[in-house]
Amino acid sequence: MKNEIKVALTILSAIVVAFFGYRFMADIPIFSSTYQLHAHYDRVDGIIPGSSVFMQGVKIGTVNSLSFTQTDSIRVLFTVNAPGKIPVGSVAVIRSTGLLEKGIEIQRSGEQIRLESGSRLKGIYDDGFLGALEDIGAQAGPQIARSTESLGNLLEQIDEMLEQGGRQNIEESLSGLNSLISGMEALLREKNDEIGATVTHLRKTMENVEGLTGGHEATIDSLLTSLQISSERIEILTDEMNRAGKSLNSILAKIDEGEGSLGLLINDPSLYRNLDSLSYNLSKLVKELNDNPRHFLKHVRLIDIF
Repeated sequence: MKNEIKVALTILSAIVVAFFGYRFMADIPIFSSTYQLHAHYDRVDGIIPGSSVFMQGVKIGTVNSLSFTQTDSIRVLFTVNAPGKIPVGSVAVIRSTGLLEKGIEIQRSGEQIRLESGSRLKGIYDDGFLGALEDIGAQAGPQIARSTESLGNLLEQIDEMLEQGGRQNIEESLSGLNSLISGMEALLREKNDEIGATVTHLRKTMENVEGLTGGHEATIDSLLTSLQISSERIEILTDEMNRAGKSLNSILAKIDEGEGSLGLLINDPSLYRNLDSLSYNLSKLVKELNDNPRHFLKHVRLIDIF
């Protein structure tokens, strides 16, 4: 009887150790209630049983198992030790947690109702930085291929040009360019002294200009002020002359159109002829009055005058 008790106690102890060992190895809290959730994904690259589950940067659980569903999606079952803290509408995002590791991050919603054990969360797979690079590479791949093809065609054309005698032309051009550069270097060496003398003379000239202007800054400022005032006055005079010119143009236009006495006189030939005839008669009358005043006074009696 004692042996049977010993066997029973050994089996019970093994069961207890297996239970707690499983929970410990599966990273399930030993002395807390099990709180399981699950989510469905189209892909779960990098997620395995034992992967970590995070919420707000804190590890709250581990992945228990992965299985295919009837719709060919993947069901990920995970256990968390935050019962009553995950609200309805939260999202389970698979993303990189290290250089090569991935985990599940719970993004909490703003709802007040909490999820019960066994509830399903919306699953999202985040490609992360490597996925973004992959998308960029996929988009840029055709462009890179076209650019490589264009570059290959260009190199082939250059190679054909060199084979058809272009190499000799390039060598001749480079030889001519070297000769030109050598000639310029020789010219610069010959004119080095003259260039130095010119620079020295220019420096002395600048020093003389500075010496002439030194101590006369106030006079120069006064002269510049006077020039500015004169410029403003010339501008005013120019405006007045422009206005006078416009007035004169207006008067001449009116005269040309026949407005006013002067316009009529200039534009009416008959009036000019009448004035000319009147002037002639007046001149003739004055001449006769001077030559024979008696002729005009013989009919005037003295009594009529007084």
